[in-house]
Amino acid sequence: MNIERHINLVLCLLTALRVSKGHNIGGIISSSNGLHGNDSLETLPEVHGSKFFYFGFGSNMLAERIHIQNPTAERIGAALLADYRLDFAREGPRWRGAVGTIVPTPGDHTWGALWEIDVSNLDDIDNQEGVHLGIYEALTVYVKLQNEETATAARAYMLTKAHQPESNLYHMNRDEVPQDRQPSKTYLQCLIKGAIESSIPEEYVVRLRSIKHNGRVASNLEERLGLQDVFLP
Repeated sequence: MNIERHINLVLCLLTALRVSKGHNIGGIISSSNGLHGNDSLETLPEVHGSKFFYFGFGSNMLAERIHIQNPTAERIGAALLADYRLDFAREGPRWRGAVGTIVPTPGDHTWGALWEIDVSNLDDIDNQEGVHLGIYEALTVYVKLQNEETATAARAYMLTKAHQPESNLYHMNRDEVPQDRQPSKTYLQCLIKGAIESSIPEEYVVRLRSIKHNGRVASNLEERLGLQDVFLP
């Protein structure tokens, strides 16, 4: 009986240790995955069974890019997010320029690709977006597929408040855009290629082409993603 008591005590201590580190048992994932408190995967509107919907508005519009870290991703189609704008901030070393984010903006919109991904890859995409580092935060958005009226809940990522742009890129003249708000040539080419591949409306692709870039090239990504021939004015 004493041995059983000791075993139970050890199990209780181990359970308490796991919870204190932000983990829980029984399908509950840690707050480092964008969940808080006792939230579970099943409570996320974008999760259905073993899959979840993800809205990619940046480099992850391109299949070859998203499949690097999320091999189970299957594109559903082009999707529209209302009342948010695409903007750029926080220079990143991977892309050699400012990276994309969405910013709440009534009356504006952002096009992107809606993907269905295995829940087993949810932590992978959190890691790709730097959630654990406090760069991006996960949120649920409601998007509409092209020519559909029904909104679909999807996971998306926006820069955290500390990194979000304070001004609207589209209210500036091209020569007023600061260096730290300019994406690299490679990053912008990736967005354009992904948008075309996702069958996003041409007028939005034109808008992407008009964004000022810093001229820098991330050679390894340019070659890996086949971006050399993507036209920029």
